[in-house]
Amino acid sequence: MKLNHSIAIVCSIAAMISISACGSKRSPTGGALDTEKPSVLASSPAEYAQIGKGVLEISFSKEMDRSSLANSIYIYPPVMNKKISFDGPTLKIKLNEELKQDTNYFVTLSTRLKDSRGNPLNRNQTLIFRNGELNNYRIGGQITYERDEDMGMPVEVSLLSADSLLVLSDRFKGSSFAIESLNPQAHILSAYIDKNLNGRYDFGLDPYYEGKSEAIPSYNMNISLAYADSTKPKLSRVQPVNRREFKLIFSEPIKSFESISFGGAKDMGLVYKQLDDNMLSVVCAPMDSTEHLIRIKQLEDLKGNITDVTEMKFRNLAPIDTIAPFVSYSNPRNGASVNSLIPVIELHFSEFVVKDKIQVSLSSGSEQIALKLISSTGNIFRYQPSKALQNYKSHILTVSKSVDFSGNIMTSPYELQFLPLKRD
Repeated sequence: MKLNHSIAIVCSIAAMISISACGSKRSPTGGALDTEKPSVLASSPAEYAQIGKGVLEISFSKEMDRSSLANSIYIYPPVMNKKISFDGPTLKIKLNEELKQDTNYFVTLSTRLKDSRGNPLNRNQTLIFRNGELNNYRIGGQITYERDEDMGMPVEVSLLSADSLLVLSDRFKGSSFAIESLNPQAHILSAYIDKNLNGRYDFGLDPYYEGKSEAIPSYNMNISLAYADSTKPKLSRVQPVNRREFKLIFSEPIKSFESISFGGAKDMGLVYKQLDDNMLSVVCAPMDSTEHLIRIKQLEDLKGNITDVTEMKFRNLAPIDTIAPFVSYSNPRNGASVNSLIPVIELHFSEFVVKDKIQVSLSSGSEQIALKLISSTGNIFRYQPSKALQNYKSHILTVSKSVDFSGNIMTSPYELQFLPLKRD
């Protein structure tokens, strides 16, 4: 099911929920306006109980308006033959067909329901009943927010069936949620924050999420509320570092790109590239100070917006790189202990260095211990010993050589001493 189709369904439901019914809020005696919203007090049978003979009664805190019944109550699974009526503050539902065995039935009361003074129900609410054994399938997980300012605001959640029928509506706050007592089936969950309190999702203005669950007893789904974005990414500026290295700054964080090419007075061969958030660091063949054209194809941001081609002309007037690289940071620190006999040792260099020209060794006394490189990202390298180290015995990692892409060689070796302290 496509996202736009699901959004349209949610918006349609929200629109029906938010339509106002006519009714004077003024007291018949000419007193103060009645603006108190009605709420659900109780149901018979109680929630999660047997429907019995298919008769449900739901009592409200105020007398309700019969004319507000149209398109205001949803039952899932659908029951075609039914009678719904109001008797003062009591809603009566008579289900006049055979119900599915061992099935939970969901009765959603929307804010389209009004009291006799035109005040809408205080919130969308779903009551759950059963015919036979109660099903206890569950969907739950974490809630994350693109903007910190949205944390703590009510999250409106609609749960749909696989064929897009409304199952239930609920509201959550905080960093987690759980929907329980579900039937054994797949669901579509949509969630949004009603920022302007108009009872519907507004594209681009409200954060939104949609996900699908599988028909398993407990399904983990994390709601990530993000704002719709149709703005395509672009190259904002080029920042030279030296004659061989420069940084490309984009208008927003980037997920990927298809290709990068250079043109101008002199074509430049790409040696190394590293993408980090909205910045692409590039190392290429030595550049002169003439004008160059850089072109990037199929630039994609984190929300799937793609720019076919973005390009920019620039001149590299940065100085030639004559500064030798050095180790600027290590984990563990020099002289520290580690709680592992096969620790991961992380080295940060002051700039990008050539991976194949790093010379690193590990020793303990006269014993030399082989190292394996487990990851590298330009200036960050992670190593791990090929065997378990001896506990309570000092070890020394030595970087005897490193070379940057301009050919500068580190001026002195770097030594990192650490002690494995593995406690059972």
